[in-house]
Amino acid sequence: MNVRTRTGRFTRKWAALAVLLASLTALNPAGTAQGNDDLKTVIAAMNSKAAGFRNVAADFDWETHNAALAAIEKDKYKNEVQTGQSCFRRSGKDVEIMLDITEPMEPFPKQLLYRKGTVQMYEPRTNKITERAVGNNKSDVDAVMSLGFGGRGDELLKSYSVTWLGWAKVDGIRTAKMELVGKTPGLQKAFTRAVIWIDPERNVAIQQQFFQEEGDYRLTHYRKITVNGDVSDENFKLRTKPSPEIAKIE
Repeated sequence: MNVRTRTGRFTRKWAALAVLLASLTALNPAGTAQGNDDLKTVIAAMNSKAAGFRNVAADFDWETHNAALAAIEKDKYKNEVQTGQSCFRRSGKDVEIMLDITEPMEPFPKQLLYRKGTVQMYEPRTNKITERAVGNNKSDVDAVMSLGFGGRGDELLKSYSVTWLGWAKVDGIRTAKMELVGKTPGLQKAFTRAVIWIDPERNVAIQQQFFQEEGDYRLTHYRKITVNGDVSDENFKLRTKPSPEIAKIE
């Protein structure tokens, strides 16, 4: 084989590679456009479903990652996982949430209730309710608490900068995966960014992941989801022993 032949093949190889690179580069704007179209479709679906949304009930797994502890313990470290049941409903402009954490039994189970701008945590073992009003932060707390539960897509865009991450299968369900960054100081203080997996057909989150600057995160996975089921006022009351101690935090 002479030099000219080798040079010709070399040139053709790089020419083919240049065409491939050009085609990949051309795909980027199209991919971005497709992503924008998909996001618009999901936002429109959320807007459409929001009007008929009343409540949702689900089991959940609540996984917490401590970055500092993971760095120290390395291979021995395991994320903390709590499980339980959740109820959520919209009542006028207010949102109400009940989390009943049943596992693990140690250190102890607890109930978390958010209602009328107040957060309450009940610890059955000590029969104690810790209570705190969110005050002027109510709109931001509502935006976090209601994230992924029947809200309008327009409201999502109002509270968060939204980045489309694509479609993803979770538990066999086609979900819209989006990254969110809060637009207000209160939301930015609550978390640096969040990733949510929304089922557009029901307008509910299948998963939510909230990140902190230090690398900590909380991943919540919802299972056995029921939308607009038999949820009443009783689902949003703490189930306490008689005469619980009440501690209010300012």
